[in-house]
Amino acid sequence: MRTSNSIKNISISIFSQVVMVILGFISRKVFLDSLGIDYLGVNGLLTNVLSMMALVEGGIGMSIVYNLYKPLAENDRQKVISLVQLYKKVYGILALIILLISLSIFPFLDNIMKDGDSISNLTLIYSLFIAKNMISYLNAHKWSLINADQKGYVLTRMALLFQIFSTIAKIIVLILTQNYILYLIIELIIFTVQNFVNGRIVNKRYLYIKTRVKHSIDKSTKDNIIMNVKALFLHNIGGFLVFGTDNILISSFISVATVGIYSNYTMIIGQLSSLLGQIFYGIGASVGNLVATESSDKNYSIFKVTYLFNFWMYSVGVIFLYNLLEPFISWWLGEEFLLDWIIFVLILVNFYLTGMRTAIATFKNKAGLFVQDKYASLIEGLINLIVSLFLLQYFGLAGIFLGTAISTILTVFWTQPFIVYKNVFKRPVWSYFTSYGFYAVLTISTCIITSYVCNILIKGHSFMSLIGLGLICLVVPNIFYITMFYRNKEFQYILSTALSTIRVRLATAKQKVS
Repeated sequence: MRTSNSIKNISISIFSQVVMVILGFISRKVFLDSLGIDYLGVNGLLTNVLSMMALVEGGIGMSIVYNLYKPLAENDRQKVISLVQLYKKVYGILALIILLISLSIFPFLDNIMKDGDSISNLTLIYSLFIAKNMISYLNAHKWSLINADQKGYVLTRMALLFQIFSTIAKIIVLILTQNYILYLIIELIIFTVQNFVNGRIVNKRYLYIKTRVKHSIDKSTKDNIIMNVKALFLHNIGGFLVFGTDNILISSFISVATVGIYSNYTMIIGQLSSLLGQIFYGIGASVGNLVATESSDKNYSIFKVTYLFNFWMYSVGVIFLYNLLEPFISWWLGEEFLLDWIIFVLILVNFYLTGMRTAIATFKNKAGLFVQDKYASLIEGLINLIVSLFLLQYFGLAGIFLGTAISTILTVFWTQPFIVYKNVFKRPVWSYFTSYGFYAVLTISTCIITSYVCNILIKGHSFMSLIGLGLICLVVPNIFYITMFYRNKEFQYILSTALSTIRVRLATAKQKVS
């Protein structure tokens, strides 16, 4: 059942992401042509500024979701109801707190927008961002329930329809009006309707949560939630200092326009990250169930499979981006939207460092190990901010991204695997870093080989050249890795699971036809 639910989650997520990638590129091109680079920079900046509101949430949701895995597996409805009721109550309060904090930030916006004088109606723009941010919390308790129950693919299918409709509507608005305010209003209305529909879907699937009877949470669960929330609050602060400050630093010390140029890179890398992240998100709920019900040996054997898969996906992703991202931007928007090569490489280094943490972070979070490294993310964030500010003075934009890489290597790069191996797998951590080093060497060497093949076979930046580059970047690394790992036990597990799933799908399709 775990494998089946994971496959469903992954399949729907991948299809959704591919559709949204295509629409996203069209939408970004229309946005730039209609409004210009400054508005694109403001869009990215305000998204970052309001991501600070996640600090208020403090990890309450993740902690409660972790506590939902076991009662859902055991069909303990009373405990499920009590957790959902707590989640709903807390998020109602948080929505009001978020509103107050968001309003208090507004007077300082001018201080973090260098060369942003061309932006008009900033008050209304900011208000629309706040409204969308608050709406996202209204049904958060229901989303967490269905995701913890490994049925997230149900909402993903609905989200795809709304995202397609929203993107097309915004494209039409930009072409006809070139009005950023109307663009944001359309986005807000559709997002609100989506939240309402998702809420009704969850209500129908879990009728038992619709009760007026108040259920209390036992003391041990409550104490566990409070302990984890305190730890996750520190994690969230550190996470924002690492991932949420880049655009603010660029906007404050360089320019809003540079944020816009950088956002084209982050959009493409973000789309790939989302695609890969959705795969692991689909696996995540199954891992939570696994950790709650299986032995440490079983957990470790599944982790090794996940770790190999993690490397494979992100290694091919880095190779793909290195050879294709900048030629694509040149073809899509023009060479004036390219960053320096060294900046580009540092962006990819951070993408790889973050991506390669996915497998270990999934097991850590789903095992509820939030307290053991509660200061690590905060230290990482402080190192990132201090080092980035220092290096910014000497290396400009490159210094910001170099600071991020340094902070990751000095902290969570080694703390996360140490905690998971000690508490979940009950074994020494050295094998994790041995594999990591081996995977890193493979990634670099395969990237060099693939780039050499690309340079020999493909010339120019035409659309057909891009297709050729893409095919080479998909074929060469995968052939190389299949050759390397085809006898590997973890690879055989991945292959057998994939083939088994295909056979089941074909058999199901035949039954429906007959």
